[in-house]
Amino acid sequence: MQEKLLLPRYMGRLHYMEELGGERNKQMKKLLSMLFVAVLVLGMMPMSANAAAEISVTQSQDKVTYTTDVSAAPVLTITNLVDYDVTVTIQVYDELDRQYIYNEQFVVPAGTDPLIVDGFAYKTLTRNGQINTYRYRVTTEGGFRANLYFAQTMHIDKNTDLPYYVQEHNAYYPRNTVSSFGPQFRIISPDFTKEWYMFTPIDLSMQGRQTFTLIASNMYEVGEVHVDVYGDTVNVTYNYFYEGQTEKIEKVEEHLSFFNDYTQALEQDVNTTTTQYAFGVPFSIANLLGGDTNVLMFIRNNLTYYRFPVPTEQLSRNYPNSEARNAQRGAMLGMMDPVEGIDLVNDHNYAK
Repeated sequence: MQEKLLLPRYMGRLHYMEELGGERNKQMKKLLSMLFVAVLVLGMMPMSANAAAEISVTQSQDKVTYTTDVSAAPVLTITNLVDYDVTVTIQVYDELDRQYIYNEQFVVPAGTDPLIVDGFAYKTLTRNGQINTYRYRVTTEGGFRANLYFAQTMHIDKNTDLPYYVQEHNAYYPRNTVSSFGPQFRIISPDFTKEWYMFTPIDLSMQGRQTFTLIASNMYEVGEVHVDVYGDTVNVTYNYFYEGQTEKIEKVEEHLSFFNDYTQALEQDVNTTTTQYAFGVPFSIANLLGGDTNVLMFIRNNLTYYRFPVPTEQLSRNYPNSEARNAQRGAMLGMMDPVEGIDLVNDHNYAK
């Protein structure tokens, strides 16, 4: 009986303290309640920490090629981390057909060398450049779980006209920076920032829509930003490729700024600067930019994504030193107001 009465008496005491102590005791009550719930949750969790570390699994990060002569190649390395034999189940899931297409069990004995698992072309593709993505699901009876992602692309050998398959790791990029294409601060002003941020010189006197590519991780083209000008009003919106079609494209954060000139940008901390601009919120050129239409747009978004975001497509690489990109960046630099002591060079880190 005493055990049953303990909680009601304790909660009554809390209620009394709340009336006397005000806000501080409200916070104490909340903290104690959270601790109570945490203890209950921990008590219900299975003690499987040791079991979950039975094995380690690594996936080949290099390209693996399957041909008519070489139909299989090593793709997974499984290491036994415990002093007993471990049964490992490997399943291959076709992300396009949404079904498991391969299932096999292996025993990895204790005290032996790592087990090397071969892969092969799991499905016949029909055209040059066709892509199909898959997922390895690796499990043990002791509770280990791991998902590893990859893509296979079919090519036609130009010399033999025979098909071959290239398997690549579907790289995962969590919380990576996204900027709109343009010159880089670190190229023009190396001491300003070491980040790969780009900025986009833009002429807001041009009526209608201007569209620029969004670049993530300084490597992949992940979307587009649209700048719509109608009279004195500017509205900036953007979209990520394949957004809404897949869980492998996930928005994290967004940031939009405009600077009247490069000197004003250098007065900011571009890593943390706050802004009065926002995507999808129209603003007045006269009110926020003092009527200046020759300005710099700076985007510092954050995105979590995979290189192959959907089962049949991959993101395009950013080639900043291509002829087209060089010309586009050169035109942007030519638009900018001159900056004393700074050479607005059309150079890029990839060019060296």
